Amino acid sequence: MTLPKRLTGAVALAASTASLATPAMATVRAGDHTFQQTYPVASRVCTEVVAGKRKHLQHFRARVLADCALLESGFIAAQSTVLAARAAITAAIAADRAAITTACPPPSAGRPACESTRASEQLAIKALQRQQVQAAHRFYLTIETNRRRFWSAIRALPGERHLHGDTPIAQQNG
Repeated sequence: MTLPKRLTGAVALAASTASLATPAMATVRAGDHTFQQTYPVASRVCTEVVAGKRKHLQHFRARVLADCALLESGFIAAQSTVLAARAAITAAIAADRAAITTACPPPSAGRPACESTRASEQLAIKALQRQQVQAAHRFYLTIETNRRRFWSAIRALPGERHLHGDTPIAQQNG
């Protein structure tokens, strides 16, 4: 085998491996990340202020710690809400799917009871999935609003305009 063919094979293997790894990374849903993963820079600033490592922020320690506590409590509330909604909705979807399975044992083609149950349960499942998306949107909106509020408060402190904050949190449907 010539070098260009080997190189082409290696590139193809790397590309297929990367494409297989991508769906596994994309399974993170609203509320799955920790506070530190969601706000890496803010959590580091808060930890360093508590430890006394950020000397220039020590004059404003009480204010910074209050902002940190507000950010974290807002995150915990939003995370708890979205995880509870996801659990309830997932259970309801499972119950609707079980109702379809019960009403439609094989072979079920053309049975009116099966078709009626399937139609009504599919509508219910679609409505539940929309609720799940809405819960995720509320979560992302809340944590992004809290991020902006936190960094506005920190940058409003004298001499802290230069601090680079956490990157904006992209809204997802999951």
